[in-house]
Amino acid sequence: MVKICSAVLCMMMLCSADLVFADGFTADIGGGVLYINKSDNLWGRGKANISSINAKPQSADRVYPIPAVLLRYRQDSLRNTYYLGATHEDYGRIVVGVKHDLDKGAVDAALFYSFMGREWENPYILNRTSTGVKSFGLRTGWERIGGGPVSLHYTISARIVDNDVSGNQNPDLKRDGTTHRLSANYRIKLGESFTLMPFAAYERTFAEGKANRLNVASGGVNLILKRGNLTWTNRLVGYYGVTDTTHPYYGDNRREPGYAISSLLVLKDPFDFKKYFLTCGFMHEQTFSNISFFEKRSDVTFLLMGYSF
Repeated sequence: MVKICSAVLCMMMLCSADLVFADGFTADIGGGVLYINKSDNLWGRGKANISSINAKPQSADRVYPIPAVLLRYRQDSLRNTYYLGATHEDYGRIVVGVKHDLDKGAVDAALFYSFMGREWENPYILNRTSTGVKSFGLRTGWERIGGGPVSLHYTISARIVDNDVSGNQNPDLKRDGTTHRLSANYRIKLGESFTLMPFAAYERTFAEGKANRLNVASGGVNLILKRGNLTWTNRLVGYYGVTDTTHPYYGDNRREPGYAISSLLVLKDPFDFKKYFLTCGFMHEQTFSNISFFEKRSDVTFLLMGYSF
């Protein structure tokens, strides 16, 4: 529901791109490993066989290699930084965008495409077959509006399930659709090293099936430490989601409160290895539901290292 993976792509932009003031290319290239332990009855990489459609999800473990590639070109005459990247933010996701520096603040826009999503063709049977999910969209942001502490972000994304058997059998369960997310944060400096950033967001999913149309309100806080070559970001999020209408198999709306915590560490020049960077972190998310089938838990840990050109 709430994507808590703090984007390595965005952190690289913060830690590297802001330092590029002359025309030219720069790049961060590396790789690492991603470990996922997840309990989610809708996740197409989880347990294919279940005992009942009323049962809580079983946990599954997955390990993936992760690339970390971010290419940038700075055009100083226009105050633009163009970038193309693929990181662990979403496994198999590619982003291309531009950041424009204003006299006060900056604006950013990017297109993204993800082809590695997996769900079940029909999650409501006992022996399931996975299918691919494609997602793509546009994200925009206005950072430090007017030089002040407020930033706004808007994202629109579309998703297409390759073989939506459950949706074909019951139109109320169709999963294709669009999601709109609007968020705002407020930056508070706490001395030289710490920044506190409370935020709030609203997310609306317009799925073709009425039972999958979802409203999610969320809020939380980031605590960011920047000291020398070290950037350490910690996040706490709480959220509440509810569907528009009753689920045809369970006779009730889904009501889903939840929370998420994450911690992300970015270290430049680790152990005095010049131009290298080290990134590690963990994320934990838990979604409760009035319908046991839709409860979710996710634990993600990752480590990657790379080189900056």
